[in-house]
Amino acid sequence: MKRKRCSLLTIVLLALMFGVSAHAEDLRKIVSLSGYWKFSIGNDVRWASPSYNDADWDEIRVPDRWENQGYNDYNGYAWYRKKFKMGDVQANTTYYLVFGRIDDADVVYFNGKVLGKSGRFPPDFETAADRRRNYVIPAGYLKENAENTIAVQVYDTYLEGGIVDDPAGIYTDADIAYLSVNLTGIWRFHTGDDMDWKAPDFDDADWRTIRVPSEWESQGYADYDGYAWYRVRFKLPRSFRDGEYYLSLGKIDDTDDVYLNGIHVGNVHDLKKDADYKRSGWEFNARRLYKIPEGILKQDGMNTIAVRVYDSQLRGGIYEGPVGIMSAENCRRYRNKYYTRQSLWDYWYDVLVD
Repeated sequence: MKRKRCSLLTIVLLALMFGVSAHAEDLRKIVSLSGYWKFSIGNDVRWASPSYNDADWDEIRVPDRWENQGYNDYNGYAWYRKKFKMGDVQANTTYYLVFGRIDDADVVYFNGKVLGKSGRFPPDFETAADRRRNYVIPAGYLKENAENTIAVQVYDTYLEGGIVDDPAGIYTDADIAYLSVNLTGIWRFHTGDDMDWKAPDFDDADWRTIRVPSEWESQGYADYDGYAWYRVRFKLPRSFRDGEYYLSLGKIDDTDDVYLNGIHVGNVHDLKKDADYKRSGWEFNARRLYKIPEGILKQDGMNTIAVRVYDSQLRGGIYEGPVGIMSAENCRRYRNKYYTRQSLWDYWYDVLVD
């Protein structure tokens, strides 16, 4: 008997019914940035400075298109600025600056430092109007119990422009609580492909650094599709105990091979029976959870993770967390939190499409 087919609209409706989301982190808002921001059309890089005096700038609502707020005919460059005070900054906690859609392209500055970018400005313009912005705030950028300044440089070509959708705020990832070792942060990064790069003793001192998790397009690699490698070295905390552990690498676009201390511990195709990866073309949406073979982790000394990634198009890299090492018990809880949420979607997709 032939299976029933369904339209794209039906699939979308089912996804909405069962709560499927392209962004499935458990982000918790700790500072709301919705409301009125300082705003000026034009383009001057000095406007990124926290000390710049924007007292005579206009104020407009975020989120909302600037066309609704007195700039109906404007296309081109504009800047947003916002100051806010942060309370205590918790150690071993990763903070994110999150926006909804920004139309079309942006560069975001946090206390005068480039935090991330999406799309490209002219002359090689590329829109990112359909993407949510999720920028990791590196350790040391966020001032504790003091004023912080965000500046957003935006370029719009036509139709709506600006920071047009929620959410807008500072967030933490609740899923980091599942990690025994949190590896979110700065990793080494190199485009290209060389299997020698998996070796623990490989010298990567001349590699560039990159924030993980975050798509590489937002960190200076907007044009890049192909192979790239990530590397990080770490020591286990003194509180770490022997047992069964899993390496969590969140979500990676598109495919990966993962090495721990030079030993291959998994790739996305190993997850076919593991609920989150069921069909070709959906590799980017799989949660990477790889069991760490006994005896590989070094209790004393340095450990090295090397991740070989291949991206075919659009965004690339380790783009969503949590990233680190989980105990078997926390891995079970993490799986239950997300996999049961998506089971009905997977069922109906298989029935109606596959």
